[in-house]
Amino acid sequence: MVSQTCQRLRADIDAIPVIDCHEHTVGPGSYPKYSDAIAALIQGYVRSDLVSAGGEGDMALLDDPTIPTERKWPVFERLWKRTEHTAYGHVTKWILKTEYGIEKLTLEAIQSMAGRLLDLSDPKAYQDYLRKHGIRCRLVNIWIDWKKYLAGEHKVPACDRVMIGLPDYHGVRSFEGVCGITARMGRKVTSLHEYLDACREQFKRFKELGAAGMKDQSAYSRGIAYDNPSQAEAERQFNFIMEDPRRSLGWPEAKPLDDFLFHEFMRMARKLEFPVQIHTGHMAGIRNDITKTNAALFTKVLELHSDVKFDLFHGNWPYPGEWLYLGKNYPNVHLDCCWLHVIDPRYARRVLADALVTVPHRKIHGFGGDYGDCIEYAAGHLAIARDNIAAALAKMVDGGWIDLDQARQIAADWLFNNPNEFFSLGFQPVTL
Repeated sequence: MVSQTCQRLRADIDAIPVIDCHEHTVGPGSYPKYSDAIAALIQGYVRSDLVSAGGEGDMALLDDPTIPTERKWPVFERLWKRTEHTAYGHVTKWILKTEYGIEKLTLEAIQSMAGRLLDLSDPKAYQDYLRKHGIRCRLVNIWIDWKKYLAGEHKVPACDRVMIGLPDYHGVRSFEGVCGITARMGRKVTSLHEYLDACREQFKRFKELGAAGMKDQSAYSRGIAYDNPSQAEAERQFNFIMEDPRRSLGWPEAKPLDDFLFHEFMRMARKLEFPVQIHTGHMAGIRNDITKTNAALFTKVLELHSDVKFDLFHGNWPYPGEWLYLGKNYPNVHLDCCWLHVIDPRYARRVLADALVTVPHRKIHGFGGDYGDCIEYAAGHLAIARDNIAAALAKMVDGGWIDLDQARQIAADWLFNNPNEFFSLGFQPVTL
């Protein structure tokens, strides 16, 4: 049963503007043109649950625009009944109810969506949608033509601030990989020193164009424990791939070069005053090794680069204690709840309540949608995040730890003020 305190907080939280701390959306030009209703309902993370529930061999059929909805429905219905109660499924339910007025998913309901599927590809409609849901600014980790962007020829939406994706820069394994990075600004390099200089030049240009920081999701492909190899070790490997374009490094053979470059980029982040976002915990998709992503493995980097500000992602799910410990123990660490609210809402509520009594509350970043170009999914995620924040803070109010006015201000800090200050976004703080 939802307490009166929670209901009052939830209504207040709806009026708080939001800084979306993590997205992968390029902008209205990339908004998908839905071919049928089922395609519109299986975007984003719900696909992982459909696959996990036994639908791995069915996704091609569900995605095929040439197959009528009536033929897809029995497959979709079977998988939906297995997954509809997950948080990912609840985002889809939110979209059905909010955007289409549908309370229960049936074939007739899906057929009623024909001719009125969302189309937010118009820039004004796109911006109006974000404004409607209170999203003031988004930090985006995207994949575009970086050569055009760095030349000033590609613009991102006005509300977006780019986060520089680091894995490509320190994950170079071949001559071709090095050339792909340096070509972004029309440079060729022949040595490790020149490569670092080319990267430094790019990062400075990113900052000139308004980038808010760096983001590293290397946890998908390697563990986040970084050694501190010598330049000589890294240079030996870099020279090996540069002197013969047909050579490449495997993994973990390439770890010394990868680790060395990562540390060099942390030094550049310090000089440029760039915060660095780090993927920790759960990974998108299925079949991955969660042990390599535990934030505790990143401790040596936090120790060494104590002058760099780090934003640790995803609540480190399913490792809450390590995440809270790092936020409490390291002044240069902030804790980011991006994606967390739809990975595990109950965990999110517990860890936010625990965070309030263990970590200075100005170190928590309350929301990041972490979806792609289907921005209605990020809006559905935000609705769940607002529910979770209201529930966590109401629990602390009802328990006598804070009062209602303090809870309102904490919510504003988590959703807006903290990331605004941490990423130097320049907005006026929200005071309640």
